[in-house]
Amino acid sequence: MPMNETQITAIEASIKALMATGNPLVPGLRSMFPDITFVRCSAGDMDATPYCTNDKYQLYLMDRSETCIRLTDRLECADGVIVAEVD
Repeated sequence: MPMNETQITAIEASIKALMATGNPLVPGLRSMFPDITFVRCSAGDMDATPYCTNDKYQLYLMDRSETCIRLTDRLECADGVIVAEVD
């Protein structure tokens, strides 16, 4: 199911809330958005342009429609999010 801007806004708000409370990030996001795949890593591990960014994290969109997962900048193709935490 393709993602939309409303979901990204909700995901960003949820990330901020989870980070503020110290709750586990990926399990929390998975429980709130069960149809979206989430992966967490360090921003230093990513070598691409993020879909959106702030001082605490960068979001990258994943497209899992084919055999291999790939990054995308097209929201209508995205079905997953990589949360890359800024160190």
